[in-house]
This record gives sequence, C-alpha cells and structure tokens, in this order.
Amino acid sequence: MSDTASTNILYIEDDLGLAELVRIKLERENYCVTHAESGRQGLALIRKQDFAAVLIDFYLPDMDGLEVLKSMLALKPKTTCIMISGISDIQLMLNAIQQGAEDFVLKDFEGAYLQLLPRTLSKTLLKQRLIAEKNAAELEKNNSEAFYRSLIEHTHVVAWEYLPSERRFSYVSAQAEKLTGHSLEEWTSEGFWETCLYQEDYAKVIAFCSSLTHSQQEQKLEFRLQKKDGSGIWLRQLISVVDRINEGHYVLRGFLIDITEPKQAIAKQRLAELVFDTIHEGIMITDADNRIEIVNPAFTKITGYSFDEVRGQNPRILSSGLQDNAFYNTLWRSLNNYGYWDGELWNRHKNGEMYVQATSISYLHDEAGNLKRHIAVFGDVTEKKQAEAKIHYQANYDPLTDLPNRQLFRDRLHSAVASAKRSKSQLALLFIDLDRFKEVNDSSGHTAGDRLLIQVARRLNECIRESDTLARLGGDEFVVIMNNSGHSHDVENVVRTILEVLEQPFSLGEGINAAISASIGIALYPTDGRDDTTLIQNADAAMYRVKETGRNGFEFFTAEMNREAGKRQQFKNAFKSSLENGEFKVFFQPVWRLNDGQIISAEVLSRWQHPDWGMVMPDDFIPVAEESGFIHDLSLFVVKEVAKQIKIWDTCNLNEISVAINLSPTQFRRLREWLDNMHRILSDHAIAPHRIKLEITETALMGDALKLMEILSHVQTSGIEISLDDFGTGYSSLSRISGMPLNFIKIDRSFINQIGRKGQCNVIEAIISMAHSMNCLVIAEGIETTQQLEYLKQLGCDFGQGFLCSRPVPAEDMLILLQKGIFI
Repeated sequence: MSDTASTNILYIEDDLGLAELVRIKLERENYCVTHAESGRQGLALIRKQDFAAVLIDFYLPDMDGLEVLKSMLALKPKTTCIMISGISDIQLMLNAIQQGAEDFVLKDFEGAYLQLLPRTLSKTLLKQRLIAEKNAAELEKNNSEAFYRSLIEHTHVVAWEYLPSERRFSYVSAQAEKLTGHSLEEWTSEGFWETCLYQEDYAKVIAFCSSLTHSQQEQKLEFRLQKKDGSGIWLRQLISVVDRINEGHYVLRGFLIDITEPKQAIAKQRLAELVFDTIHEGIMITDADNRIEIVNPAFTKITGYSFDEVRGQNPRILSSGLQDNAFYNTLWRSLNNYGYWDGELWNRHKNGEMYVQATSISYLHDEAGNLKRHIAVFGDVTEKKQAEAKIHYQANYDPLTDLPNRQLFRDRLHSAVASAKRSKSQLALLFIDLDRFKEVNDSSGHTAGDRLLIQVARRLNECIRESDTLARLGGDEFVVIMNNSGHSHDVENVVRTILEVLEQPFSLGEGINAAISASIGIALYPTDGRDDTTLIQNADAAMYRVKETGRNGFEFFTAEMNREAGKRQQFKNAFKSSLENGEFKVFFQPVWRLNDGQIISAEVLSRWQHPDWGMVMPDDFIPVAEESGFIHDLSLFVVKEVAKQIKIWDTCNLNEISVAINLSPTQFRRLREWLDNMHRILSDHAIAPHRIKLEITETALMGDALKLMEILSHVQTSGIEISLDDFGTGYSSLSRISGMPLNFIKIDRSFINQIGRKGQCNVIEAIISMAHSMNCLVIAEGIETTQQLEYLKQLGCDFGQGFLCSRPVPAEDMLILLQKGIFI
C-alpha cells in the first residue's frame, strides 16, 4: 500500500495458525490487524472502535459469518466487509454479497489465499475510496452550481475601485471580507497587495494595473491571494472602466470573482490525464460491446501491442488459453451481478510470452443505468509472483531435500493440532535423528553427507501418506506429523518400516557406501500433549532416550522421559551460574609406572558440587554439557585449574609431573580454537606445553583423516603428548589408528576387569603388542587388584591407573600422593 499510516483491519477467524499467517502477511502490506476468535468477540470490538474493513470467516464456533455480517451492518451500516470461506459455494457467495458484503474470498491450501486476500482487500478499500471521492465530487459539483446561482442572484462578486498612483484600493464591496476573511479596512489600507498577494503574482498584478491607464477596453487577470486563515484563493479580476481623475491620475473600476473551484477542477483533470499517461498499471477501456476504445502507454508496455493494433478489437486477443470457460463464466457472472471483478489473468504478450496480470474490471453506466463502458486496470505481476514464490520457498523449505523446514513444520503442526482437536482424532509426532551420520559426514565429506540426507528424505517420503508431513529441522534431524494416526500400533508399524528402510545400505557415489540407522521418539496427541510445543518437547525427550539406550530403535513418550528432560534442562540452566559460583571442582587420579611404582603423572577429572543436588558425577552432566556447548567453557576452566595446580607442585619441587586432560568429540570440531585458548592459559602461567597430555577417544578419530593428522601433528610439535583413551570400545579400525600421531594408548577398564577369565588375556596382550609396535606406551585403566597389577607387569604394560593406587582425589590429597612419590 502507498499510505504511510497503517489501515485498521478486523479479522474474525477461529483458526489461530491461519490468523497468524494472515496477520503477518497483511502487516507487511502496512495493515494493522486486530484478531477476533469468534463472532461475538468481533461484534464486541466493532462496538468499541471503527475499522476500515472487516474480514469474516463464514464458519465460526459460535455463529456463522452471515449472522455476524447482519449484526455488524445493523450496528454500523457503512462498515466494509469481506466474507471468507474454505468451501467454494456460489449460493453462499451470493447470499453474502446480497446481505452487504463487498467481496468474497475463497480459502485454499496452496498459498494462493494469502496472496489473493491482500489484493482483494486493497481493491475493496480502493473501490470504497473511489466511491467516496465520486460522491464528494458530485457533492462538490452540486455545491459549485448552487454557489454560482447564488452568486448571480445575490451578486456575490467583489466590486472595487483601485488608485494606481497610490497603489491601493479606495473601495471594495462587503463581499471581499466574506471571500477572503480580510476586513474592508485591511483591503483599503496601504500595502495590502504587498502583504496578501502571492510573491510570484505581485509584479504581474501591479504591471497589469499600470498598463490599463491608457486603455478603455475590458481586461482580465487571474491571480492568487492569501486569505486571512493562510489558505490561498484564486481570483479573476475584471476591469471594465478606466476614468481619468486629473492629469496623471486614474481610477480603475472592476470586479473580482472567486475561481478557486474551477481552477482546482482543471488541475484535477490535468492530473487525471497525467496519471493516465504515466501510471505503471495498464488501463483498457472498452465500449458496451467490449470493443477496445482507448488504452494508455502502460498497456502497450505490458502487452507489447500499440493502440492502433488493438483499437476496435475484443480483449480476447490477449488471452493465453490457460483459463477455461468456467473461469470466464465466473468472471462475467461477477461483472453482471456486482459490476466488478478482481483477480489474476494469465495473458499472452505480443511476442508470445506468458505473463500474469493482477486485474480489476468495472462496469460504467450512463445516467439511465445502461451499460456504457468496461474499464480494466491491470499490472504485470509475473516477476513479483516469481519473487514471492522464491521467498516463500526459501522461508518454508529446506533447499537440500525440498522438504518443509522448521518454520513450515511449526505452522503445519499447529494446524494439525487444531484439526485433531476439532475432529477429536489422534495425531502422532515422530522425531527422527540419524545414527552415525556425523561419522559419514566427517569421514566421506560434506558432499557425501548431503547425498545421504537427500536419499534419506526420499526413503522417508515413501513410508508416509500424502496427508502426513515430513520435514527436516536441520542437520540430520527429521520429523513426521501423522494426521489421523489411528491406534498406537498403526504408528508403530510405520516407525518399524522407517527403521527397516534406513538400515538398507546407501550408495553415495564415487565408490562411497554408508550404513546408518535412526533413533525415533514418538509423542501422541492428546495423550502426550495438547499443544504443539509440548508435543515437540516430548517427542524429543523420547528420541533422546533411544539415543541413550543404544540407538537404532524407537520409544513412545513416558512421564519418566519428561522428568529426565527436565533434569537435563535444569543442568543447562544451572551450568553458567554454577561455574561462576565455583561449584565445579577438579579432582586428580595418579598414573604410575608399573615396573617401579613411581607416580609420573595424573589425569584431571571434573566434579560438580551443587548446593541442592549434591555431588553430580561426570557421567550425568558431561553429555548435557556437550549437547549444550557448555563443554568448551568447562574444559577451559579445567585447564586454568590445572595450570594453577602445576605451579603449586613446581614450588614443591615436583616439576616433572604432567597432567592429562580429556577432550570430547564435540570439542574436536573447534579444536584449533580450543588449543589457542589452552596455549594462552599455559603462557599466562609460564607452564611448558609438555606438562600437558590430551586424552581423546576413538570416536574423535572418525573425521577427515588428513585433517586430523594435521591437527594432531601440530599438537605434538608444540610439545603436548596425545593419549588414545578407552581403546577397544569405539569404532575405529586398526589401520586408521596406526596412522595417527599418538604417544599413549589406554586399555579400557572393561578389559582389565576380565583378567583371569578365559580368552580375555589374549586381547590385552594383543593391544599391548600392537601399541608397542606403533611406538606408543600403554596405560591400563581401572586396576583394582594386585592380581591385575602383576599380570599387566608380566605382559609388559608400561603404566597403570586405578583404585589400587587411589581414587580421584582433591588437589590437596594429590599433593600428598606426589610427595610420597612411589606407589608400590
């Protein structure tokens, strides 16, 4: 819209999701939208304030749209109303128009409704303004005629005498004060012209009066005068008598007539002609037989046809052939019944290209009521529609998979919940998270990862119905909205099918194959939530449970999951303040040399001493810290605490002790940034890099091998040693590990616990042998008995760690162990 001020609109609609979409769309068009959920609420708002237009949905929960329309027009007869319905019913449309609606808009489910409604609203308001202006013009015309009659009857002109030599009026009639607001004393005072004439007219008037001193012919002059209230008035000066008073002195006599209204009418006419010639919209006027009489330049620019080429032709020469007879029958029926039609037409340019034009066609009748002309105003909206379609796609769809994105998913879910509520049916929401996708993405590259996501989207689409919605939220997360899902076992059948199709191998091109699975969480409406936000939270909680319990499966939501999700959220909310309040502590567990029992290093571990929850162990809060990104802040806190403790040990002459710090796979995605921060902390405390060891897991090695090699080599070059933690529990291959720059390999405690059982000794021996062949030293975790210790010594294991020596202890207790020096 061109107006800078917003136009107040009332929208009565019980579908809150659709109402929100309409509000956003109309507010972008500079409308201010007030929403009512029912007919009675809308009527209450109408009583309180005026609206430029009211949009009424026909099907409302408390009364139908015609009842609302009737009551509204009874309250305020001049209210502009547009009826809206999701059902194409000609009789309903006729009833609405007959009862006073200005227009009728049909809802649809393909986006056209949101495009058509603003144009219909704009055209309706434009029509009302044009009608008002027409009535005002007619009133103005009638008033003008009455004015001139009164002027003739009562001589409403200003009679005057002017003395050129004195440059002032010697006399004006009483009508001068009525016309201008200036008193007769002001008119006859010296300097009146200088004060009240418009600057550009002053010299012209003075020269004009002077030139008449030797003429006895009637002269005319038009000029503008400033009235008492500051507004302008156009006057026509008629001079009919020039009398000589004496030598060199003359008196001029004449009349002044107010010509402001004719001047304005001429200006309006010229403006209308200028608009017709310069407006960007095409204008086509046809006679009663629909033969083209006149077109404007914009018509030629839009259609490619000159006026000479279309003069006398029927507008059907522009037809594209894309609209059928039913379309044109509706168009003519609207023109014949209501005198106008608004909509979009596909037409054909002179060069053969198709284009879309937004068109408004109106009937023009003569005074006897006979059809005189058709007037069509239209604009080429092809590029606009293409741009809108592109913007709509970018805002609502995932460009990689062509699936609805998060925003459109939320809209669809909101509508689905509302529909399920009305029909009292069940709805299922599936949260699907791909297992091992990041491994494929990191090991085979983003291009392969994208191909995998595209194929996953195709397979998922084959598992659901057309009435369901499949969307991609981002990354490897997908969701499915199953409308009218029936019983829980129906949902379970679909989910099992999804799991089966996703387990089938994927061919990603260039010889790359991938095998993945999925973790699926399920929430049902209304059992697990009566609004979209609750359903999303609960389906996500169910999916999280599948991840925790081994992946490649599904879970229906339970209340226990909600408690766990609440606990995770509590952790997320408390992390920052707990770190600032000093609730996180560092503990140390010693590592000793097996052949002589000398303690040579320690592993640092985090503990969370919460004032309400007590001691929170890492297994509980580390996964949540990784998920929320808090792990980066926590690990840098650990580095700072380690640096402080190393300085304390150095003052006690324990300057050979190094500390191992654990890095999660999540931190590997920002490893360079983390390393820069760690080196900065070590530098601030004057600590050599070789006093730090980094412990990484096998999962962290699943990314780009060359990139990992580069990063880890850079770490070793700086003096920091690297230890592979929990070896034997991950997914990495022996060939992949053997190529990595590692200094230590830690045997997982699960293997150490099996010492003494048949077959397990061979595994430990193989790990030690393999590590030594790679020039890596071996650390055995979880040593708790002397039997385990002696056996590991026999196998040639280098170092040990476990409760046999010490549990993880605070820094002050670690200092005592270090000062003792020898464990055994």
